[in-house]
Amino acid sequence: MRNGLDISGASELVHEIGGKPIEAVIDFNACAVPILSGAEVTIRTAHHGTQRMARSFRIPVTEDNAHPFGGMSAYEAAVAALGACVLITHVHGYSARGITITALRLTVTAAVEVDAHGGWIGGETALHDAHYLIEADCDGAAGSVKEVSEFVTCFSPNHRAFLDEGGYRLAAVAVRPDGTPEAAELDQVTPAPAGTGGTRLEVTAELTWEYGVQATATTNFTPGGELRRERPSLVVDQSKQMLGLDRGPNPQELLLAAVSAELTNQVRAIAAERGITLAGIEVESSGRLDIRGMLNVSRDIPARFHNLRFLVRADTEASLDDLADLVRQAAARNFMLASLLRANTVQVDLRTPAGPLASFTSDAGQVAGFLAEVARKQAAMAASNVLSAQR
Repeated sequence: MRNGLDISGASELVHEIGGKPIEAVIDFNACAVPILSGAEVTIRTAHHGTQRMARSFRIPVTEDNAHPFGGMSAYEAAVAALGACVLITHVHGYSARGITITALRLTVTAAVEVDAHGGWIGGETALHDAHYLIEADCDGAAGSVKEVSEFVTCFSPNHRAFLDEGGYRLAAVAVRPDGTPEAAELDQVTPAPAGTGGTRLEVTAELTWEYGVQATATTNFTPGGELRRERPSLVVDQSKQMLGLDRGPNPQELLLAAVSAELTNQVRAIAAERGITLAGIEVESSGRLDIRGMLNVSRDIPARFHNLRFLVRADTEASLDDLADLVRQAAARNFMLASLLRANTVQVDLRTPAGPLASFTSDAGQVAGFLAEVARKQAAMAASNVLSAQR
């Protein structure tokens, strides 16, 4: 046991996926529905290989993203999802290297341009100017602590989903009054063109490590959100199968919540604009992790959170074509879907009690360079082992 993690349990998992690759695949699920103030996301049962992971959490997300006294906005949920994943991956990295954590804190900031109602204005940039401030108090040597952060920016699943140029799948289902469904699979959508007169909204999530893979998240934004710190912190945790205590949604579920809640809010708003009656709306979302990619077992398996799918189901008498067009427009206005389609960069600063330790830009080039160095060291170690065996 180190840092609240059962290291032996992690070793057993690595051994198991070596013999049964299906056990490396984890599928997460969520469902968003409209509520008076926005959307409520229910985290549903996940599947870890051949096992079911019971998950049952509810996350309210406000519709008015720029209101200082509302619930958590989709912007805040997205930034918290990035930060929580990076923080938890650090805990794994330190624990694997025998480093004991005294305190660990990560502050994520990012910006998005919004209109007068708090909605993303569209354009070439969505969530941008992202920055991580990692403050680590631990007993590791400076070089090891720095290397963990470099490793994390290559293998933290949500971070890589943000960093890499990715994609998603989209579907629309019209449920008729007699319960009959009509479905259409849709192509991913080009983000909406930029509007005019946007205001820069700066979003912050502060993640504090508590124990094991559990963290608390406090979010805020400016301008207008100074008093949001008075709200209770969000607990982020993993399932027991993933070495957690099952006390809150995990970072991947939180990311699904951000996207699906924003889709729900946009579908409802666009339907009202067009005069389309929707008696009920659900946005089902899912995504996948593959532990083999996270552990660098195979370069062909993505480390990022991937296989993202969003299905919009509506009770309506509108034509399937009209519903599909509505869903496409909602996806085009979704800031996080736009962010996931593009390659992004993050500025990373690492500090310890002794002062600043490292500063670097995490992007595709940094990832490629670090992975090449890891491969070189692995090859050198393998060659050394062969020589030792021959002596």
